[in-house]
Amino acid sequence: MDGILTIAFLFGLICSLPVVCGYAWMLLERGETARFSAVDFSWFAREIAATALIICLMPFGWWPSSPSRKHKTQDLADTPDTDAPRHPVLLVHGYGLNRACFSFLKTYLHTRGLEWIWAINHRPRSSSIPVFAKQLGRAIERLKEASGADRVDLVCHSMGGVIAAYALKEYGYGEHVRRVITLGTPWKGTKTFVFCWTREGRDLKAGSEVIEAIADYQGDTVAIWSTQDQLIVPLESAAPEHAQTIQFNHLGHIEMLTSARVFRVVADQLLAPLHAEPEE
Repeated sequence: MDGILTIAFLFGLICSLPVVCGYAWMLLERGETARFSAVDFSWFAREIAATALIICLMPFGWWPSSPSRKHKTQDLADTPDTDAPRHPVLLVHGYGLNRACFSFLKTYLHTRGLEWIWAINHRPRSSSIPVFAKQLGRAIERLKEASGADRVDLVCHSMGGVIAAYALKEYGYGEHVRRVITLGTPWKGTKTFVFCWTREGRDLKAGSEVIEAIADYQGDTVAIWSTQDQLIVPLESAAPEHAQTIQFNHLGHIEMLTSARVFRVVADQLLAPLHAEPEE
């Protein structure tokens, strides 16, 4: 029994440590003091719980998968246009995670009538973001070929958005992608890169070659960000000027992968038309 309690304690500590460190850095960056209101405690606890849940899912996502179609279901939400085009969706995970982190979002999007949803892994680990961007480009081509679509949509969490922007801008995949939706992506870099222990983390430093390369990216983008995102420092990095930004409050960085509020916004944006659809 003592061994089980010890393991549980250590697991809770592992899940809490990045949240506590990130929150402390966020407060220092803002020059604020810690508050312990019910709302603040609530998002803090939810972020730790989301971190624990995603860690438990990780073993189920180590191996790669192939794009596949799931039988179309009726959209369970009351959407204004039930006949809106549903493009294939490619899910791009962030630093230190794998495709399993999108398990809940993928299930939700299926309930909204989306048939082609594919989550990929970045391989090999500890590579530069340009290496991952080339792999993403090949994944875009595979999804297009499998689905028969002319373009795909990308939903990217954290570092995944930087990878996507680099692939679209530097490797010419912009014409193959209709829209990019980012969840807590450090478009201008983040100071918390110092906690990263693998090669790709260094590319998230503000002013790195990768961050400078995507500085003038202008593709159709929806940036979802939170005022309590403890891993994006400074917070403004998650809300680039070129994007349509959607702000949440009291939502942590990892909780974006488990939040029904975020899922609804993502689905609505995937079904929404572009600001200026290209002429046929």
